[in-house]
Amino acid sequence: MRVSVVHDEQGFISALVASPPGAPVARLRPQAGERVTELDVPEVSTDGDPQEVVGRLTDVVENYRVDLATRTLASKRT
Repeated sequence: MRVSVVHDEQGFISALVASPPGAPVARLRPQAGERVTELDVPEVSTDGDPQEVVGRLTDVVENYRVDLATRTLASKRT
């Protein structure tokens, strides 16, 4: 799934919006000091229960950050 992620200079995510395959990618407006990065997050899909999708997206916000060098998700624990 494609996601647009709002994050700070260290990659910590403050907001995200997901776009299903084939749909236009949603646009977000960052605050001062924030950036928007579009990422492909294959482990999150629209298949299954909508609450599971919400749970996976919440997991991304709570446990990952954007690696600015590679423009990918990285665990906050590393």
